[in-house]
Amino acid sequence: MKKFVSVFLILVLAFAMTGCQQSAPQQQSSANAPAAPSQGSSAAPDSPPAEAKQYQIGFSIAVRDQFLTSLEMAATKKAEELGVKLEIYEAKEDIATQLSHVQTCAVKGFDAMVVNMVNADNAAEVLAAAGDMKVVFVNRAPDLALLEKGQYVYVGSDENVSGGLQGKFLAEHFNAEGKTSINIVVFKGDLTHPATPARTNSALNGLKDGGIAYNVLYEDTANWDRATAMNKFVQFMGKGESVDAVICNNDEMALGVIEAMKTSGSGEIFCPVVGIDATVVGCESVKAGEMAFTVFQSAVGQGAGSVQAAVDILDGKDLQNANEDGTISWVAFEPVGPDNVDEYM
Repeated sequence: MKKFVSVFLILVLAFAMTGCQQSAPQQQSSANAPAAPSQGSSAAPDSPPAEAKQYQIGFSIAVRDQFLTSLEMAATKKAEELGVKLEIYEAKEDIATQLSHVQTCAVKGFDAMVVNMVNADNAAEVLAAAGDMKVVFVNRAPDLALLEKGQYVYVGSDENVSGGLQGKFLAEHFNAEGKTSINIVVFKGDLTHPATPARTNSALNGLKDGGIAYNVLYEDTANWDRATAMNKFVQFMGKGESVDAVICNNDEMALGVIEAMKTSGSGEIFCPVVGIDATVVGCESVKAGEMAFTVFQSAVGQGAGSVQAAVDILDGKDLQNANEDGTISWVAFEPVGPDNVDEYM
C-alpha cells in the first residue's frame, strides 16, 4: 500500500511539472502585447476620436425667384461641403411666416439662422425671435446698427456699387455719342428693399459724375417683376415721349421693358436698357444685343458665403472679405457688357 501511494504521488508531481512547462510559451508571447494598467493607475486605454459636431443651421428665404433660387442652391451645396445640416424654409414674402421659421429653429436648438429677409424693416424682430442663435442676414441688408461681430452679420454686395456701374456705363455711352443731356425712365424694385434706393440713387449719381445731365420722364416701381415692368412701359410709350435710356434695378424688369419695345410699334429696341444681377436670361439678352448692360451680382457667392459666414462665426473665426468692423462679408459686383458677357454665361 505504501508503495502504491508513493507511485501515485510521483505521477501527480510529474503531471504538475509538465503543465508548468506548457504554460511558459503563453506567458512569453503575452509580453509583446500592451500592458493593462495596474489597479489604482490613472492611465486609460485610448478611446476613438470624437466626431466634430455637425452644426444645424436654418435658412429662411423670402421667396424662390430666379436669383434667390440660385442663391439657395449655392447655400445647399456649401452646406454639404462643410458637413452642415441645413434646413430651408420659404416665407413666400410673408414676414409673419418668416418670423415663425426663426422661432421654430430656435426652439429646435439650431446653432445659427440664415435669413433672406422679406422686409429689412423687421430685422430687429428677426433677432428677437432668434434668441441665442447666431444670425446671418443675406442679400437684403438689415439696419447695420443691429450687426454685432461674431453674432449678427451680413453677407451681400454693396448696392451703391451696382447702380454706380450702370451710371458709369451709360455716361460713357452718351459721351461717345456727344450727348451731355438725356431723358430717362427708371424702374425700381420693391420699395421696402434696401437695395432699391441704393441702386437708383447710385445710378443717377453715376450719370452725373460722368458729365451727363438727366431728366426723369417716368419713374415707378415694378417690384422686380418682368410682366409688371412690361405693362407699365407699354403705358409709358403710349404717351409718345422720346426716351434715351431705361435704368432698371434688376434684369427681370429690364427684360420686361425690352419685351414691351419688341412687341410695340416698330419692334425695335430704340434705346439702351440696363439691368442688374447678370442672371442667365439677362446675360443671354446682352449676348443677343438687346439688353445693353447688366451688373453681375453673385447669387452663388452670396448663398455659399452665407453658410460659410455662419460656420465661421460658430467656430469663432473672422468673416471672409470682411469690412473693418468684421460684421459684413462683401461679395463683389462686376460689370457685364457685350465685351465680357461670355465670361458670365
